[in-house]
Amino acid sequence: MNTSLFTTRNLLIAIAAASFILVAASSTVVAVKNNNRISMGVQSMGTSLSGMTKEDAQRFFEKKAKQHIGEKKIPLRYGEQEWQIAPEEINLQPKIEEAVENAYAVGRGKGPLQNMAEQLRCAIVGKNIDFTAEYDTEALANKLNSVAHAINAQPQNASVQIQPNGSIKKIPCKIGKQLDTASIANDMEPKLKAMQLPHEIVLQPTEIPPFLLDEDIASINSILASYTTTFYPGFRGDNIILASSRLDNVLVKSGASFSFNTAVGERTAAAGYKNAPVIIDGNIEDGIGGGVCQVSSTLYNAILLAGLTPTARTPHYYPSSYCPPGLDATVVDNLIDFQFKNQYPHNIYLCAHASSNAITIYVLGTKSDLNGCDISLHTEGTALQPSIYRLYSKNRTVIQKEFLHTDTYSSH
Repeated sequence: MNTSLFTTRNLLIAIAAASFILVAASSTVVAVKNNNRISMGVQSMGTSLSGMTKEDAQRFFEKKAKQHIGEKKIPLRYGEQEWQIAPEEINLQPKIEEAVENAYAVGRGKGPLQNMAEQLRCAIVGKNIDFTAEYDTEALANKLNSVAHAINAQPQNASVQIQPNGSIKKIPCKIGKQLDTASIANDMEPKLKAMQLPHEIVLQPTEIPPFLLDEDIASINSILASYTTTFYPGFRGDNIILASSRLDNVLVKSGASFSFNTAVGERTAAAGYKNAPVIIDGNIEDGIGGGVCQVSSTLYNAILLAGLTPTARTPHYYPSSYCPPGLDATVVDNLIDFQFKNQYPHNIYLCAHASSNAITIYVLGTKSDLNGCDISLHTEGTALQPSIYRLYSKNRTVIQKEFLHTDTYSSH
């Protein structure tokens, strides 16, 4: 037998035996030292818990909780406004008992050999115990919602108002604001659970631009034209008032087209319209939204007097009682529309004012777009077959006569 191999094998056996004895001895020492106390190597929040009893660990975590939470409050700031959330308002509670049990459980609860191995490993490489907190997520959401209620604002369109003396007043737009409370709550969650209360949360609500901006009405400086028709109170009058409200504060940009049906929407009971007389195939019957054609006809006259270009217009079967023959414009949901185009270099703006028995539609715009002209309407022919002309005058002299259309009505 090779003496060298024998010697080497015996040496390895001796080293292994010594290592086993050393590990066993170390494990025994560690186990004895850890008896009824937190294992060697266990730590939390940068502090060693080794050798502490459960009572010691309880006091340690209570002290840490007081240091991290105590009387502190979470400030939220938006501009000059500030709100504070106190920990008790969201029931922020440190999980002290859980941390104590987790620390004490290291190296315990398994078989003897497994416990000894875990305790030895912990003594060598260490073991960190997370100390966390829990809170009422619904209470936090309610607090954030109350803050959002003070910040949130709907956007407001720029608008134009007609003053009693006939002048116009511009109302600036307002940017809307919307606070994303769910995102703020998500950002706060890990900090609250770690008891790292934020020093300050700067709120940044999303800005919501309005549909009409100040620059949209910047060039509007006068009333280009207006037209008024009257009606009797009742369901028909209610429909007129409702439809005209859809034409109030409407901007038509330069080069854009306007659709009455699109602006007013479908005339349905769900939209608030009522049954009133309408003309269907030459017969007068009750129908939902009866009277709305008076609104489109009033608008038609107003845009003609403002010099705008009608692009889709249909007369009634019979002449209308509320405007001269040839100056009406019928509309039907999804079938007959009244449309016009703003051919001017500047935007125009519609205002509609309705009382209990009259509706007036104003066309506002830039006075220079009329080139100093006064516009009027002229009718030739008969009531059943009128031809309509638009007259452009300067200094009471007609400088242009524009033919618009000839209508043919039924007499029965």
